Amino acid sequence: MTAAQRSKIPVIVVGAGPVGLALGNELGWRGIGCKLVERSTELVDFPTCESINARTLEHMRRWGMADAMRDAGFPPDMPRSVRFMTRVLGYELLCFERPSNRDFQQTLGHVTPEGGIWCPRMLFEPVMHRHLTHYPQVQLAAGHEVTRFAQDDDGVDVDLQDLRTGQMTYWRCDYLVACDGAASGTRKALGIALAGTFAEGHNITLYFESVALAARLTDKPGVMMDIVNAEGRANLSSVDGRARWRLTVHAMPHEAVDPERRIREALGQQLDFTVIGAKPWDGHRVVAQRYRDRRVFLAGDAAHLLWPRGGFGMNTGVGDVVDLGWKLEAMLAGWGGARLLDSYELERRPVATRNVDEAASNRAEDAGLPVPADIEDDTPAGAQARHRLAEVIRERRAKEWNSLGIQLGYTYGDSPLCVSDGTPALPQSATDYVPNTRPGARAPHGWLEDGRSTLDLFGRGFVLLTFGVTQDMVAGLLSAALERKVPLQTVAIEDVAIAQLYERRLVLVRPDGHVAWRSDQAPRDAGAVIDQIRGSRLTAA
Repeated sequence: MTAAQRSKIPVIVVGAGPVGLALGNELGWRGIGCKLVERSTELVDFPTCESINARTLEHMRRWGMADAMRDAGFPPDMPRSVRFMTRVLGYELLCFERPSNRDFQQTLGHVTPEGGIWCPRMLFEPVMHRHLTHYPQVQLAAGHEVTRFAQDDDGVDVDLQDLRTGQMTYWRCDYLVACDGAASGTRKALGIALAGTFAEGHNITLYFESVALAARLTDKPGVMMDIVNAEGRANLSSVDGRARWRLTVHAMPHEAVDPERRIREALGQQLDFTVIGAKPWDGHRVVAQRYRDRRVFLAGDAAHLLWPRGGFGMNTGVGDVVDLGWKLEAMLAGWGGARLLDSYELERRPVATRNVDEAASNRAEDAGLPVPADIEDDTPAGAQARHRLAEVIRERRAKEWNSLGIQLGYTYGDSPLCVSDGTPALPQSATDYVPNTRPGARAPHGWLEDGRSTLDLFGRGFVLLTFGVTQDMVAGLLSAALERKVPLQTVAIEDVAIAQLYERRLVLVRPDGHVAWRSDQAPRDAGAVIDQIRGSRLTAA
């Protein structure tokens, strides 16, 4: 079949899990036609991906679904506290008190308009599915798989099979994006290897329902319990904020799943429960050696696999597709430079490496807790042992649930798309986020007089924020952008507090909300600035 005989669409996305759905919404919001190809015809029925972090929810705010996520079904006023227990119904060692979904938005309102939420995948994925209906140019092909793809200099041929009927359809797209998960067939077909450490630990996840447990925990509100005792380690998390739970147990390879026994041991007391499902899995810390093969890209779990300690996995994948989305738009619209798409790997792979390592660090700190043999003894010595361990937990484990540095502080400062101003890079911290406008950083959030966030200004092309400048200072950039057909608008801001927050009189922000250039003066060569930020001056990767 020739390319001319194939149906045409700009982008095909392989996989419609959370990251594929995020890319569908990102491209749909940008007006780009795409087809999401997903083998399954059912929504996920096993609990994973419980944390939507602040940065991801900021993207969802731009897509218009942040409020729907808050209303997806998890109780908005349930504290997101994390307790360390000897058993679910045993001794409490320590509690990290954390606000509810509703209160987190207010608590973090000085650095983000959203704050992040606890919302397991079983609740948030239907919201992402429904939102796709806003975009008639986005097609969802459930119950289909890619049987073959082949690329040339101008596009990618993709053969799809309907798994229910066996019928084949044949497509031609400009770009193919693999969001097909840890076992990505696309990545394997491209021969791209994963680098890092595989199977660092073996685990079993159990999904169960217990109304009795919910009744017993009314005096211990929260979303998670880490279970620490001399016999082993486990983690209990709330799936629906009511009577459904996910229990993850550390185990040895090839151990029997034995869900009833494991749940009883974790509970520590006899309670009624019903097992819904169980899955064994291994924890990895790996990143793909390459994110791109010409017109085919990897994103999400296809590009990186990490421990679920800190809630970084799905959120890292959403960051991938937001970075890629505006660059695909630029290429399809004709204003992207010839090397723009090379920057995707250059920007996102270091973020993934950092997040993979941080998640592994959280897991190692958790596994390495010194658990005394008498921790469950009802004796003065047992009480002292619990007190000593609580102090260790307080010192070592708090950072997992205080990760604004990971969520908001990642930067593309070394990206060739960002024009360096010579200022030193800020120290990278997993926990602490310092708002700044150094090129590559996320443009800071501040509340405008009309009630909007500064973040609400970004997304449609580039935005040049100006603070008390004359028209002649922006004329060169506007003219250079117009000449190159690069979408650029200016927004004048008079608010003194936001001017201080943005640090310079001129701050140029990319479509993904990251700073591309800043200065107190007009650039000497405006054309060179525009060429660099659109990827036409990028040297070969």
